[in-house]
Amino acid sequence: MRKLIRLLSIGAVLALAACSPAPTAVQPTEPPTIEPPATVVVVEMPTASVSMPYPAPGSTDQSPGQPTVAPISGYPAPGQPTAGQPTPEPTSEINEATMKAMSELARQKLAEELEISVDQIKVVTADPTYWSDTSLGCPQPGMTYSQIVTPGYRVTLVVGNDVYTYHTDTKQTVVRCEL
Repeated sequence: MRKLIRLLSIGAVLALAACSPAPTAVQPTEPPTIEPPATVVVVEMPTASVSMPYPAPGSTDQSPGQPTVAPISGYPAPGQPTAGQPTPEPTSEINEATMKAMSELARQKLAEELEISVDQIKVVTADPTYWSDTSLGCPQPGMTYSQIVTPGYRVTLVVGNDVYTYHTDTKQTVVRCEL
């Protein structure tokens, strides 16, 4: 009886193997030809007007008595694009009015932290950027963040000779980023 069961089992396996499709050789194909883009469009961001209390991003104008701000390690100099990151195009989210509003929020937050008047704080730069997630480039240990590209600004503030960096979105979030 055992021999019969073994023979039937082997026969069933062979029958199933015979019913499966035969392997076929795959012919290699030529890689697709990638054509370069026809045109490249360069869009410049809005710059600060003369009436603004701080220089336009990338400006080298220095007011008398204003401290010189050296580039921070790991970040490009103010006004320079971030390596590997496109310069944001003007949108309804990235614009001069939003830049001014978020710079003012950063000034207010720093004034609260230092317990000083907002008038003592100068905005050095407010560079538009895209953050890779909702941490705005300043993740905190133990926190989780949505992996959503977030438009915003890197705002550099000066109080006396001290330099402070804030990262913002375009809505209401302002985070002091200590490097």
